[in-house]
Amino acid sequence: MHKAIIRSTGYWVPEDVITNEELVASYNAYATRFNEQNAAAISAGEAEPVPLSSAEFITNASGIERRHVIDKTGILDIDKLHPRITPRSYSETAFQTELAMNAIRPALDKAELTGAEIDAVIVASSAQQRNFPAMACEIQEQIGSTGFSFDLTMACASALYGLNLANSLIQSGQAERVLIASPEIMTCINVHSRRDVHFIFGDATAAMIVERDTGQTGGWDVVGTHCENKFSTALRSDFGFLNDAERLVEPGYAPGLDQDGHKVFKDVVGFAPTVARNLMKRINLEPHDVSRTWLHQANIRMVDMIAKRILGRDRTEDNAPAILQEYGNTSSSSVVMNFEMNSDDMAPGDYGVMCAFGAGYGVGSAAVRKR
Repeated sequence: MHKAIIRSTGYWVPEDVITNEELVASYNAYATRFNEQNAAAISAGEAEPVPLSSAEFITNASGIERRHVIDKTGILDIDKLHPRITPRSYSETAFQTELAMNAIRPALDKAELTGAEIDAVIVASSAQQRNFPAMACEIQEQIGSTGFSFDLTMACASALYGLNLANSLIQSGQAERVLIASPEIMTCINVHSRRDVHFIFGDATAAMIVERDTGQTGGWDVVGTHCENKFSTALRSDFGFLNDAERLVEPGYAPGLDQDGHKVFKDVVGFAPTVARNLMKRINLEPHDVSRTWLHQANIRMVDMIAKRILGRDRTEDNAPAILQEYGNTSSSSVVMNFEMNSDDMAPGDYGVMCAFGAGYGVGSAAVRKR
């Protein structure tokens, strides 16, 4: 059976940044206007007032201070509260593909590879721009790769589900070199008019190149991977191709993002570290053997608790670094970004564990060793 290594990673974030204070000013202006325009209905109990937000609320609830976004102006415009994207013709590169390439190119460059040397492409992200053809097919064409390609979505755990598949493809001999791309345009999924979620997401894209171990130097041994699900609707997005059909029955139907934050927190902080520890047990890796864990950046309290349960010790910025204060929740790209930003200082032979968790609930984990 062949062994896999992570050869390189890459990531990209947009230049536009929205601070908590800017986001709150926009949201509160929207909420105040809504409450004033609907004062009579609210007074009569026929409508619910939109609660105000604050920068302190956001920081305390999530640890997020800023987020990078594809369109700051559209998100902060209280008549839109949503990014704006110019439609493209069939002959043009899709917007999501363009963003993906911003992370793929540096990953290829660092690995000193051309796209023609990639024989499988997986787009692993929370959502793809279109239903078909797969975004992975377009990326395959863009880089000049031959072989096969496909999309998968497992919310914030998508990148590690992709790594799990890449590991299996390489072990079985079905592929020699796999590109995993995680382009996440989460501000297009988010509902910026809802206090409980208006601050959560940022936009980013990440990429990993996983290849067969042929004795090359550098990179990271993939010591083991594992994915596991436990179904829940506590975190969901109802955007999809059926929406127009649903509106024909209920014209006012508005699909959106919804979550029971308290339930998600309680469920995931128990489930995610259990999946990671089960992987560690299977490969005889003890908590004290793990130098660092790179976690999905959902919420700072979740990061604190999950890190402690994986490592068996309190989280520090060394053993479980956090990046969400700058980028927010960038869904599946966050664990790859975290890994790239916080792994160069590790020594050959050091072990690390990646763990990502999200809607589904889906949890992906991977144990790696620096070469």
